[in-house]
Amino acid sequence: MKKIIILIALLMMTGCTAPTAETPEEPPVVEAPVDVHPEEQETDTDKSNEEDKDLTEEDIIASIDMSLNPNELGEIMILMYHGVGPEESVWQRTPDNFRKDLEYMYQNGYRMISLNDYAKGEIKTEAGFTPIILTFDDGRQNNFNFIEVNGEMVLDPDCAVGIMEEFKNKYPDFNVTASFFLGTNPFGQKEYAQEKLDWIIDNGYDLGNHTYSHNEMSKLNSDEIQIEIGSVNNIIKQYLPDYVVETLALPHGSNPKDEFIESMLKGEYEGNKYETIAVLDVGWRPSYSPFDTLTNFNSLYRVTASEINVDNCGIYDYFKSYEDNIRERFISDGNPDVVTIPKRHSEYLNMDIVEDRLVNVYE
Repeated sequence: MKKIIILIALLMMTGCTAPTAETPEEPPVVEAPVDVHPEEQETDTDKSNEEDKDLTEEDIIASIDMSLNPNELGEIMILMYHGVGPEESVWQRTPDNFRKDLEYMYQNGYRMISLNDYAKGEIKTEAGFTPIILTFDDGRQNNFNFIEVNGEMVLDPDCAVGIMEEFKNKYPDFNVTASFFLGTNPFGQKEYAQEKLDWIIDNGYDLGNHTYSHNEMSKLNSDEIQIEIGSVNNIIKQYLPDYVVETLALPHGSNPKDEFIESMLKGEYEGNKYETIAVLDVGWRPSYSPFDTLTNFNSLYRVTASEINVDNCGIYDYFKSYEDNIRERFISDGNPDVVTIPKRHSEYLNMDIVEDRLVNVYE
């Protein structure tokens, strides 16, 4: 049964905020008897988990810092990148500008999450911060490039992955991740395809489907759509047999005709099935919260990560709109098992996505 708890706002009206739960003191370390098997010893983690189970729903809600004004029905930006290279264009950022983007995100309260987690409503962002999602279309070599240095092949520090790894080391709490949408030649340098794809998954990034021919879906029938998606799905499976591709970036932002949408979401090609949980359009505007009734996971909005010819719809246009409070951004309550929203937005809460999470509504 889905549960909703409404936080009474009378205390807030007098300048008070919801109390925070006290952190229990750690018990003293006691040396275990030598005849006790290590697997039978109770760990601190076990005790902490038991304590969490003992918390009431009211305790969980009370532990949320309401002074941060959490708003988990605010917008989340899914950024649409393509290349990172020497020339700046609508579809390519220079290494310096990509570094500028990441530095801005970190310094202004954004923390990365994966597209896959967004699509499942699994928001684990630290309290007070805003989730942001990075996506790269086409699987270009400048997304993930090896260069030769002193006779050895090493990660290019100016490719997209190289720069993100730089920021991962610089800011460990940035939670650096991204989704790369691949076609037929993942990241170029075919001789290193296996190494690159293994590395991507081992280091916390995700892979998505960008179709075989990059054709407009609106011009394809059901069988053709399954070939486009299934072919790339099978290419990735050749390298990563156990990896499940769950996301799709539409070429040219072209959706299939209504009667063929199901083929985009589920299908089978040459013996391998696929199922898509999130479909991305081209860049235009921020997406809604995954908990918002307005969210359509079959056609998710993205923001073009550019400052050139974007008609006031580029990355920094939307950053500024949040700074100026023209738009409302998602502010995490810090607890992935609770959805905290202002009462004024409660009519837009999608309980089918919320599922068994607690809901905390406040004035």
